[in-house]
Amino acid sequence: MPRTANVTLPTPEPLALLDATLLFLIQVLIAQHPALLAPPEQPAPPNPGLRAARRIFEAVRELHAALDHYRAFLPADHPQALGDEPSGDDIPF
Repeated sequence: MPRTANVTLPTPEPLALLDATLLFLIQVLIAQHPALLAPPEQPAPPNPGLRAARRIFEAVRELHAALDHYRAFLPADHPQALGDEPSGDDIPF
């Protein structure tokens, strides 16, 4: 049987890939810095790692808000317009 030079794999939707990546990033940040679960009003200890993690956490929130704003402009029949995962996905998030 002849071999083919290219491999075709299903390409995930970019929005779903971004969402999954951001959720994974949040999980990693919380695993490394459990103090992120504290209320934002509580002052942070003078730990440079925690301050950096909080800034990354805030940037992820802003990116999620931007993704929601982008989804608002998608056509209603687009699968990502409502945040639904595309059908045929083996691992639903």
